[in-house]
Amino acid sequence: MPDSPASESLPIDPRATVEAYFAAVNARDFDALAALFAEDATFSPVGSRDRQGRADIAAYYPPLLAGFERGTDTPTRISVADRVVTVEIGFEGRTVGGADIAFDAVDVFDIDEDGRIARLSLWYDTRDVARQVRAANG
Repeated sequence: MPDSPASESLPIDPRATVEAYFAAVNARDFDALAALFAEDATFSPVGSRDRQGRADIAAYYPPLLAGFERGTDTPTRISVADRVVTVEIGFEGRTVGGADIAFDAVDVFDIDEDGRIARLSLWYDTRDVARQVRAANG
């Protein structure tokens, strides 16, 4: 697949793709992150509009993570069923405004035959996160 970025180093195993996703997110390596998505991938983040295609999805992450001075998504449970990977996550971080944030989330990945993310949905309590930010900025 010559037109696919980093295709020669892309993991084919669904779990390995998901582990590479979290490594890229936590490192804020947006090029590596974008390369993990299929060209026509679908991304459904809770509380925001759906994104369609690698470029649209890649554009979502930098502004979101720019709001955090630091932050780490820690997978606490990974369940693989064929090419669907469900991950329970604990997030801990600090916003650029100095608010310490911690919350749990669930991500559901559909991995295609080439080892790319074909669909990703993110689930967490957006009201709780907003409450934490408001309380810290009180």
